[in-house]
Amino acid sequence: MISLFTGVAGLQTYQRAVDVIANNIANVNTVAFKAARVSFAEALAQTLRAGSENGTNPMQVGLGVGLSSIENIMSQGNLKSTGRPTDVALLGEGFFILSDGSSLSFTRDGVFQLDGKNRLVAASNGRRLLGWLADPATGEIDTSTDLAPGTQITIPIGTRLAARQTANVGYQGNLNAGQDPADPVDTSFTIYDSLGAPHQIVITFTKSAVTPNEWAWGVTSPDGNSADTGTITFTESGECQTADISFTLTLTTPGGAAADIPITAKLTAVTQLVGETSAQCVSQDGLPVGALQSFSIDDMGVLTGIYSNGMAEKLAQIALAAVTKPAGLTNLGGNLYAPSPNTGKPIIKPPNVGANGTLAAGFLEMSNVDLAQEFANLIVTQRSFQANSRVVTTADEMLQDVLTLKR
Repeated sequence: MISLFTGVAGLQTYQRAVDVIANNIANVNTVAFKAARVSFAEALAQTLRAGSENGTNPMQVGLGVGLSSIENIMSQGNLKSTGRPTDVALLGEGFFILSDGSSLSFTRDGVFQLDGKNRLVAASNGRRLLGWLADPATGEIDTSTDLAPGTQITIPIGTRLAARQTANVGYQGNLNAGQDPADPVDTSFTIYDSLGAPHQIVITFTKSAVTPNEWAWGVTSPDGNSADTGTITFTESGECQTADISFTLTLTTPGGAAADIPITAKLTAVTQLVGETSAQCVSQDGLPVGALQSFSIDDMGVLTGIYSNGMAEKLAQIALAAVTKPAGLTNLGGNLYAPSPNTGKPIIKPPNVGANGTLAAGFLEMSNVDLAQEFANLIVTQRSFQANSRVVTTADEMLQDVLTLKR
């Protein structure tokens, strides 16, 4: 009897549907899990009589139901705050790119940590997170280069050192308008060379004996010399008309650092009023040597290192992959996906380019499983399974009736 096999096909199909629903419910708290959806389709139909031009329709009997597809629902999950700087959530359609050293895989699970070699890896499987590294000299990140399995992100906490050469200093305060031209004003401050070594600088201001609102300046240093000199002028109300002065200190003993240190001193906050002389250097942008202590991740996936000397430097940028049909990805388990022939070629770009989306550090994307909907689907599927089991029971009773005809 066809009905017996039709009922069995229904039982098998709805059992698969229950398996999918059970997996969705089991992963309701899995980070970045994507729920699956089952679609049904009518199985083959047996044609008892074809249609004719006389107005008779085809006479066909269906042979049951089968699975049409099981596809992932790739909608965005809610975000959960964790406060961990290495937890990263994706907002958009992109995927993180992981490597085991030979092959690439995709994931939306943003639970990362540093391994023993200071590589940023997925906490669940140890696969390395891929991205582009910054140029150590310029800090620039070239995202136009191809991403190979070896371009892993490394954060050398505690081992990477950096310093910054002084380029700008800022002055503020007052130069006494009644200062004796024979009594120069010395102002001293410390700058740093390209290796982070400190050097003392003295800028001497001398009031002009001829022009009341003009001062001459010169530079000296125990560690080098500068041939640069010049003048600064003030208005009748005491405001400085010279925005800045520039000079180059040539080190006597560079010790491997750049011999010439060009400096620009900003003077817009300096005044010439009758009163005590208080002009001094209040800021400079050079830094001594410091060790990498921590890092942060912004919404563009750029990792910025924070050093013990206060310096901030770009280290790397996370790469994301986008595919034309995310639902066509092959689920590898463990929150990992691989491209299939139905996904199209992955497009690897930085965050916030195209459909890749942006990042949120300190957050994780939660499962997109709708628990209420899954329980409703479970009830419907269970009743469908019961109905098909009743068909099998009825077909069995009919066979039993046939067997009793002999009596």
